[in-house]
Amino acid sequence: MSDHAPPPIFVISLPSSVQRRAAMAARLNSIGASWRFFDGFDGSSLSPENYPDYDRTRRRLFFGKDLTPGEMGCLLAHRVVYKHMVGNDVAVAVVLEDDVILAPDFLNVLATLSKTDVCWDIVRFIGKDKVYRNSREVALLDENHKLIRPLGTPGGTYGYMLTREAAKRLLVHMQSNWLPIDTLHGFVWKTGLEVFAVKPSPVTHDDNVKSTIGDARFNKTVQLQGWQKAVYPFTRFYFKMAHMFCTRLSSQSSRARDRAVTRRKGA
Repeated sequence: MSDHAPPPIFVISLPSSVQRRAAMAARLNSIGASWRFFDGFDGSSLSPENYPDYDRTRRRLFFGKDLTPGEMGCLLAHRVVYKHMVGNDVAVAVVLEDDVILAPDFLNVLATLSKTDVCWDIVRFIGKDKVYRNSREVALLDENHKLIRPLGTPGGTYGYMLTREAAKRLLVHMQSNWLPIDTLHGFVWKTGLEVFAVKPSPVTHDDNVKSTIGDARFNKTVQLQGWQKAVYPFTRFYFKMAHMFCTRLSSQSSRARDRAVTRRKGA
């Protein structure tokens, strides 16, 4: 990436979340960041029958249940940001949700990412030890941070940095939706994007703030009937095997590129 002014920061937040908006505004203003709100979508007003651009059959056959209203609302909100970037020729932007905590060196990390000569499309900010453990260290960003490549499909879109080209490519894959937005970020074999993360993350989730999206990962209840319920054991098995194969393939195919960067920049 070339050396530019700090990238704009787009904060996704429900218009009704007055206290959360005030807290985020105070955090960003206190560090002198350039930012703006993008209105989120209230998932409670949505149902699977009227989700826009939703591939319901594929979702149900692979996962046994629909995307939740919160997951769909989150996806639609991030899609609006991507459309804004593409339509307004925004070269690079940072996307935050309104329930995050920013590290003191947050802006410094953004500046370093803007100047690095490592080619990336998305850099995810996921402050979880599990993600750090299941990642490959690629390059030193500065004396305190490393660029890492997640080797799985970790959840979380509460903070990340992306290019216009990444936004454009994600939009192509959001014309027919069956994956939550954070899962789509991890499906690099599908999008063809170079996706990294930062260790330690300059953005962490504020666990004291209740999510407006909800977490459906631990709900394993199958919500199918009829022929879909009958074939689900087979379609689910196929999906899990394909996911495992593609995850391993993408990990192996990126190894040589990462080694070249490590030799050049250290890790």
